[in-house]
Amino acid sequence: MKAKDVPPMCEALATLSNLFPTFYDVFESGTDHAKSYFETQKFPYNPWLHADLVRNWAKNALDGHHLKTEFEPRNLANAGLQLTFKEYAIRVRKALNGEVPSPGRSVALGQFYRQHPQLLLPSEFSDVHCLLLLWKANNIGDFKGLSLVYPLSPNVMKWRAEIPHPAEQADIATTYQAAFEELGDLDIEPLEEDNDDLQEEG
Repeated sequence: MKAKDVPPMCEALATLSNLFPTFYDVFESGTDHAKSYFETQKFPYNPWLHADLVRNWAKNALDGHHLKTEFEPRNLANAGLQLTFKEYAIRVRKALNGEVPSPGRSVALGQFYRQHPQLLLPSEFSDVHCLLLLWKANNIGDFKGLSLVYPLSPNVMKWRAEIPHPAEQADIATTYQAAFEELGDLDIEPLEEDNDDLQEEG
């Protein structure tokens, strides 16, 4: 993937900006649902089960959302989340300590990180750009926000944007346009590898 082929960060954010309030609403409500489960059942907090509960909630909420007519969700194993919106394929994954998780042993996910989504998408979507939407949670399960990442491989990314909460930022496209014009293109940075026992679909 050549750098000139990568869409600018501000362009991707502007295209997807109308979806961000929905994503925030879904993951905030999913986190409330997951935390309520542990509190109601009086079970000790389990980060893996918590992630499963949040993903399952988000998957069902997005499937029933009125915006479903604007994006195409795909059914993946283990309540994995992937959406296609215009020229972007968006894979939703839980951040690992705030960083980009490794694709692990998944060949298909590794191809997605390399901008070759053919194993995950029909052939007519072979020209789409692959993005990672990361949802972040702390060590007690509190939701801590969303990030958008353009990966180039399992080890490098072209850019990463922290998505402001809708209540804090009225015009995300304008804000990131100004930042992009000031800073220019972002350097490629290494992705963080995660441990084998922390591999998760989402």
